[in-house]
Amino acid sequence: MNRNRLLTRRDFLETSTRAVATGLLVNALPPSRLFGPVSSWEADGYRHKVVVRVHDPAVAAAYTFGTPYYWRKFDSARIQHMLENGIMELSGTATPQDAWARILPGVSTASKIVVKINLNNTRRDWKAAALNTSPAMMAALTKSLNSIGVRNSNITFLDCSRPFPDEMKNDLLACSPGVLCAGEEQAGSSMTLDMPYGGPYVIPKLVMDADFLLDCHLMKKHDAGHTGAIKNFFGMTADGKVSFAHRDPGWMDGNQCNTIIIHPEIKKRLKLCINEAILAAKTPDTLDPYEFSDLFPGGKPSSLFLSRNPFLQDVVEWDFVRAECSRFPGRPGNNITWLKKCAGFLPSWTVAAVESGSLVKGAAQLPSKDMSYDPALLEYISRTVGSARAYRPTEGRETES
Repeated sequence: MNRNRLLTRRDFLETSTRAVATGLLVNALPPSRLFGPVSSWEADGYRHKVVVRVHDPAVAAAYTFGTPYYWRKFDSARIQHMLENGIMELSGTATPQDAWARILPGVSTASKIVVKINLNNTRRDWKAAALNTSPAMMAALTKSLNSIGVRNSNITFLDCSRPFPDEMKNDLLACSPGVLCAGEEQAGSSMTLDMPYGGPYVIPKLVMDADFLLDCHLMKKHDAGHTGAIKNFFGMTADGKVSFAHRDPGWMDGNQCNTIIIHPEIKKRLKLCINEAILAAKTPDTLDPYEFSDLFPGGKPSSLFLSRNPFLQDVVEWDFVRAECSRFPGRPGNNITWLKKCAGFLPSWTVAAVESGSLVKGAAQLPSKDMSYDPALLEYISRTVGSARAYRPTEGRETES
C-alpha cells in the first residue's frame, strides 16, 4: 500500500528550490533557516533536539469562540492526520506504525500507556470558556495507537488534580470505548519525590505499572510564562494536591519542575510530548482568541507541537506565547526562571535555548509568521497539512477530495 506522508527535508528543499526559481516562494522562509541540519536520532529522547509543528487551518474551522462544548467542533480525523504526520517527521519514518515503533521501542498489544492530560479547568466554566485537553485529541491519539495494536483497555488518560467531567468522558468513550478516564485522586505507589515542603510527590501506581508515558498538554499563558509540557506533571501526583508548589520557594523560582521531569521513573517512561494547540489561552483559566493574527490566523494556533524532549517542547511553546503576549498582554508576569533552572539539570539542555526563537516569515501555506531557531540549539520543523485533501487515518493515506 502506498502511504503518503509530509515532505521529507530533502523533498522540501528540492521542491522549494524549484518554486523559488519560478517565483512561487518569494516571501517564504528559506528552508535552511527553518529546518537546519538533520538531527541524529537519540535513544534518550531527552537528548533529541527536534520539535515539530504541524498546522492545519481547517482543524477547527467551524468553531466560534464562546461556543459550548468547543471540542465538538474539532475534526478528530484531522487531528489524527496531524499527529501521525508529526510523529513521522519526528522519527524520520515513512508510516505512522513505523513512527510509533521507533518512539515507543518494544511496543506491543500488551503495552500499557498512560497519557497525562491537562484538565486544570474542569472546575470552572469548562464547557465554553476554559481550555482543557479535548476528547477529540484523546480519541485521535487512541485511534493512532490502535494502529499498532495497543488495546483501548491499556490506554489511560490521567489527571489526578481535577475531575474528568461526564460530558467529556462520554464523548471520548463514544469514539474510544474501553479507555480508562482517570480523574482526581489515584492509588499511590511506593515511588516518591522529595519536595521542599508540602509532602512528597507520589507517582501513581497506574504510572508505575505503565510501559510508556505520554504528555498531552496545552498552549496557555501563565504568571510563570506558560503552562506546558513540564508543569503538566504537577497534576500527576497521586493525591492530586499541588501543595508542594505554592509556598516559598514557589515553583516559579524553585526546583519543583526539574525535580519531577528528570526523575528516573518518569524520564524512562516519557516518550512523547504533544502540545494540543488547536486553541489557546491568555491565562491558565480561560480559552481565548489569540490576536497576533499573522502567527495565529483567526485567533487559533490550529497546530500540534511534538517533541521527545520536554525542555525544548516548552522552549518553543514559550516563544509562541510570548510572541502573542508581547503585543496583546494577557495575565501579567513573564517569570521563566523555572525553565532556565531546568536547563542546568541535564548536559544536553542549555539556557541559551530559552527565548532563542525569532519571528520570521512563514514557509509556503503556513501562517505568514513562524519561529526560527539556531539549529545548534534546536531543530524546528514546521509543516502545513490537510488543507486541500481528505485524510483517511485508518488507511494511513491522503486522497483527493
